[in-house]
Amino acid sequence: MKKILILYATAGIGHKKASMAVKEAFDELNIRDAEVTIVDSLDYTNEFFKWSYLKAYLLMVNRLPALWGFLYYLTDNFYVNLLISKLRRINNWINSCKLEKYLIDTKPDVIISTHFFASEVISDMKEEGKIDSRLITVVTDYRLHSWWIADATDMYVVAGQDAYDDLVKKWKVESSRIKILGIPIEPVFSKKPDRAKIFRDAGLKADLFTVLVVGGGFGVGPIEDIIKTVGNIAGPLQIITVCGHNEELAKKLEALKSSIKANIKVFGYVNNVYEYMDIADVLISKSGGITVSESLAKELPMIIIAPIMGQETRNSDYLIKNGAAMKIAKPEDLKEIIGYLVSHPEKMTAMKEAIRAIKKPDACYDIAKLAVDICTKKS
Repeated sequence: MKKILILYATAGIGHKKASMAVKEAFDELNIRDAEVTIVDSLDYTNEFFKWSYLKAYLLMVNRLPALWGFLYYLTDNFYVNLLISKLRRINNWINSCKLEKYLIDTKPDVIISTHFFASEVISDMKEEGKIDSRLITVVTDYRLHSWWIADATDMYVVAGQDAYDDLVKKWKVESSRIKILGIPIEPVFSKKPDRAKIFRDAGLKADLFTVLVVGGGFGVGPIEDIIKTVGNIAGPLQIITVCGHNEELAKKLEALKSSIKANIKVFGYVNNVYEYMDIADVLISKSGGITVSESLAKELPMIIIAPIMGQETRNSDYLIKNGAAMKIAKPEDLKEIIGYLVSHPEKMTAMKEAIRAIKKPDACYDIAKLAVDICTKKS
């Protein structure tokens, strides 16, 4: 029996969603001789470390984005990373004793890691001879940050050529240890739902330009200002907005309905955003790795608004370079850009063609098959 462990860390929703997507792919593939387990690596750390890991991240990106961006680029410098990596690893070691014990006790053949914390802990354990598991590190952004580098990683899975080049040219990783498979998203994103039924169920019209506004799992970003701007654009359009776990935001948007022209549907956290992506003409969102990959799978052009300096900026740059998205600095800019897209369908067509060239909707299946292949070779 092949023992495969999928590890993530709840630092934002994306890493967990990527891991769950791979687990769903395993379930669909129904590989009989594979025992697949999925675990939050932070569950095997002390309570304060787990609590602070997520809280510190949310504080930085929501309240101190400039500081987050500065630290992101600073720590991505080769020499700075060299100086602080030992301190980071000591900190991880202090807080990962339970995780180490779990890995030693369970002895997985292959570990799929979708967060750099787990990859670094596992890499150190492999170098120290504590485990002999094969490690697959799945990078969940479109460019590579130094924290993803774990020397004992057996295979890196990256989203595209840019991240591949980062590994080879900047971090001198052998090309044989890298596969461009994409960022794993739920299998349902590669399937085609009944669009007419979705429109009916949502109370929307199939012949109107449809704008989808998503604030990620935590409903972050200037969503209220976006709705005020888009909702009062001249011309027929309709809006779907997903607020995630931000209940306060959902209440504010419900209260806005009477003051805007467009028909708007407000949702909190939903597990069927893939349906709304399928009927939308354009997505307005931050450029997190998972959201980007989901929109690409649905061939949905993006308008990216004020991406946070760091991974979001790099994801945004990747999409714009490939002609798959547009970027604006502030919500007020949406009036002009939405008006342009409504009246220039050829631009939408060009963006969809660009998306087809870079999308990788089957990444979850490809990663599952890779893990099984590595497992077979190991045995």
